Amino acid sequence: MEKRIAAVYGGTDAQVGELRVNRVLPNRYIHAVGPFIFLDHIYPFNQYPKTPSPKDGKHAHPHRGIATFSYLFSGELEHFDSAGNHGIVKAGGAQWMKAGNGVIHDEGFTADFERKGGVFHGLQFWVNLPSENKAEDPDYFGLQSEDVPEVTIAGGKLRVIIGEFAGEQSPVQTYTQQFIYHIKLDSGTDFIFEANKDLEYAIFLPAEGVAVNNQVFAKSELLAFEEAGTEIHLANKGSDIADIILFGGAPYEEPIVAEGPFVMNTRSEIADAYSGFFNGNYGKINYNNDK
Repeated sequence: MEKRIAAVYGGTDAQVGELRVNRVLPNRYIHAVGPFIFLDHIYPFNQYPKTPSPKDGKHAHPHRGIATFSYLFSGELEHFDSAGNHGIVKAGGAQWMKAGNGVIHDEGFTADFERKGGVFHGLQFWVNLPSENKAEDPDYFGLQSEDVPEVTIAGGKLRVIIGEFAGEQSPVQTYTQQFIYHIKLDSGTDFIFEANKDLEYAIFLPAEGVAVNNQVFAKSELLAFEEAGTEIHLANKGSDIADIILFGGAPYEEPIVAEGPFVMNTRSEIADAYSGFFNGNYGKINYNNDK
């Protein structure tokens, strides 16, 4: 039985520094998909070669109660945080950071990427943590492209960015049942994805138009699915490989209270998150630390 599309949302454009982004989750139709409560699509940005900018912390900001997850289609990204973590990932890789009980982080282009130039294109998710994990210390993991498991499917390949598929397990830490799959569908091919009736599902299309359940959708659109049904029909009618991001997981059962960069379970916890930040409890970033 086909899993019907419940809602479609094209996002809202915003400017974040030099980058133009499409804010697609949450929205007035879709508040969350499994534990995923936020998704920004960073449109392709052409970085012309220039002298690298010094790391001055002007884009550093706090988080608490979530894990941030940045996935790169192209470009390079460097991470620093106040827990002393540092990492660099390139195209096809991702950065996962558990904010836990509070951290300040800073993500930006690597010096090498600024120096040589190129196209930056990516996604950023926020993954809501269970209440017990919101109280834990921050953590960080850089996922390189070569470490992403890849499965051959009918019509192309499926990269297991988060979660498990066909016996292949991503090394990214999870606390609930959740997944992000990057499906690369060859031109003129079809694929039927078999869904689990107990999980929530959504598709994001970063570039090419793709037929989902025989209806073509444009780039940078988010599709959420109804609970009933187990089959999602995908077809690439274009002339190039189509990128499809399929994500979701088990429903988040605890209360969700979000404000600014903090996502907690109660209003008092939000107040505590702000208090902890303004009191300096999240520490400071040492940009000379290459841990």
